[in-house]
Amino acid sequence: MKATFFILVYFISLGSIFSQEVNCIEKQKELSVFVDQYKFKEAFEILAVLRKKCPSQSEEIYLLGIKVLQKNVDVASETSKEAAVRDLLKLYDQYDLNFPDNNNENLVNKAMTLYDNKTGDEKEIFAILYNAFTSKRIQFTNANALYIYFKLYHANFKNKKDGFSTDKLIEKYSEIATIIERNSIAFPKKSEEFSNANRACKSIVKEYLTAENLIPLAEKKFEANNNNTDWLLSTANLLSEKCASSTIFEKIATQLHQLKPSSKSAYHLGNYNLKNRNIKQAVNFFNQSATLATDKNEKANTYFTLATIIAASDKTEARKFILSAIENNPKNGSFYLFLANLYSNSVNECNSSPIVQKAIYYLANKTAKKAAEVELRLKTTANQLEKEYAKNSFTKSELDQIQKSGGKVSIGCWINETVQF
Repeated sequence: MKATFFILVYFISLGSIFSQEVNCIEKQKELSVFVDQYKFKEAFEILAVLRKKCPSQSEEIYLLGIKVLQKNVDVASETSKEAAVRDLLKLYDQYDLNFPDNNNENLVNKAMTLYDNKTGDEKEIFAILYNAFTSKRIQFTNANALYIYFKLYHANFKNKKDGFSTDKLIEKYSEIATIIERNSIAFPKKSEEFSNANRACKSIVKEYLTAENLIPLAEKKFEANNNNTDWLLSTANLLSEKCASSTIFEKIATQLHQLKPSSKSAYHLGNYNLKNRNIKQAVNFFNQSATLATDKNEKANTYFTLATIIAASDKTEARKFILSAIENNPKNGSFYLFLANLYSNSVNECNSSPIVQKAIYYLANKTAKKAAEVELRLKTTANQLEKEYAKNSFTKSELDQIQKSGGKVSIGCWINETVQF
């Protein structure tokens, strides 16, 4: 009889649990419907039940709940704003508690909710962002949050807080700049936001980014980090602008390239050799960089760099590189202007007849016009070049002569093109 009683209790409990699970599912469906219909008052009441009774039912509850509580924040009066903000922050905490592996960046969201609504003080906001950056740096994809974090970090440095030294400030900027660069590639639609954040962060720290600060810091940290590819990359990026000719820059870039060859590591080595006038080695590494690059714009810019390096010594190779740049980014008008100038500057080098020389100017003019077609901002420059090239345009008799010869002019030399009329 006693056993029968316990079995009965077991099945009643099981039924109760099953009923509760069904209730959670139904409540979640109701919440979704109310949110879709913008019935936020009704959604808020359902959300309160779900937060209490079904906290681990589904992540969807929290994603919907954030919309509901954000609406409460948006419509709150001045006196009730902080209470609404704090309730949303509790929901973010509850989300992380029940779904610790979520990727919703809730710590960053908490900090920016406080910041955007002018709630809480800088100390609280900084503490949350510091925790987010330390524990879940890979999730830090909010460009403005990265800037706010660095701005507050700099404020602590200026206020001479313990642990905030010049070296630490530079290292923090280096870390943030590297994350911004990665995010720009990972989230191309937000690249402008990240670019703005990077400029803003750099403007804060630029007075400290001197060779006198950067080189000793890199030398001091190298041995402890010589197998840390993240540190090697961020430090190489930091040194590349003002210390590219230094020995420590070459040491870091070489170590990075050996451990984890990439377009960046090769580019840094190219830059080092260029600064030290080792042109052959520079071209070799820039070539590697372009080959390793997966982003077409990066490829194009590196090929453009290569073209500019060797334009004076090897126009055939320069043309090959600039055409590769155009192939990877045909909408960059500067590439066409460079090629137009490459043509026009070769008129007297090819020992050509007057007709062929004018054909070269014609080809240069046609190329310059292409620059204006792909980038309207370059129209003025293209028009100026057109006027310059027009001084060497064909006479009517020369055009008649060309037409009698099949309507085309063959240009030899390194250009090796046929211009059709």
